[in-house]
Amino acid sequence: MMGRCFVLAVCALLLAGANCTPPPVEVHSHTTLAGHGAPRKLAVAPFVLAPSLAAAKPGAGTTPEVAAQLVAHQLAEALVARGFEVVAPSDVERALQHMDEALSETAEHSKPSLIARLVAQEFGADALLLGTLTRWVPREGGEYGAAKPAAVGFDVTLRRAPDARRLWSGAFDERQKPAGENVFVTRQYPGGGLRWLSAEELARWGVGRLVRAMPQP
Repeated sequence: MMGRCFVLAVCALLLAGANCTPPPVEVHSHTTLAGHGAPRKLAVAPFVLAPSLAAAKPGAGTTPEVAAQLVAHQLAEALVARGFEVVAPSDVERALQHMDEALSETAEHSKPSLIARLVAQEFGADALLLGTLTRWVPREGGEYGAAKPAAVGFDVTLRRAPDARRLWSGAFDERQKPAGENVFVTRQYPGGGLRWLSAEELARWGVGRLVRAMPQP
C-alpha cells in the first residue's frame, strides 16, 4: 500500500512540474477561420527578424538573417508534407522584389494586406503565412557535451488572401532542457533528449509541432 502511495505521489509531482512548464507551442484560432475553412494553397513569406534580433551583434554559427530564411523554408517543407499546396518563400521573395518601392512607402500595419493581394494575384494562393524569428541562440559545444543549449523562438500568422483577414496564429519558443529537467518535454526531442540539438534541429522540431497544430486542408 505504501509503495503504491509513493508511486502516486511521484506521478503527482511530475505532473505538477509539467503543468508549471509552459508548452513550447502556443496557438490561437480566430473567428474568421470557422467560416473560411482550412486554406489549401499557402504562400509562405520570407521571415522577418524581431527588433531584438535585428539589433543583435553577429556571433558564431548561423546568423539570425540566415536563420530566419532557414526556418521559413523548414516551414514550407513541413506544410507540403502535411498536404498543403505551398508557394515557397523564395518565390514570394522574387515577387516582392517588384514591390520594394510600394512596400517601403506603406505603413507597417498595411503591409500584410499588400502582400496578401500579391500572392493571390501572382500565385492563386488563398492564404498567406507571415513569420517572425524572435529568438536564435546556437548551441555551444557538441551534441554530447554542450556548454550552452540551443534556443529558438518564432511566431507565425495565417492570413486569408487576398483580404488579409487573420485566420490563425501560433508561436514556438524553446530553450533545450536537460534530459532530467522535464521528461514530458525532453522525451519528445529528436533523439529522446539524450543529445544536445543544434539550433537548426530544434527549429525543425518546433516547426513540425506548429504545423501539426494548424488547421489541415
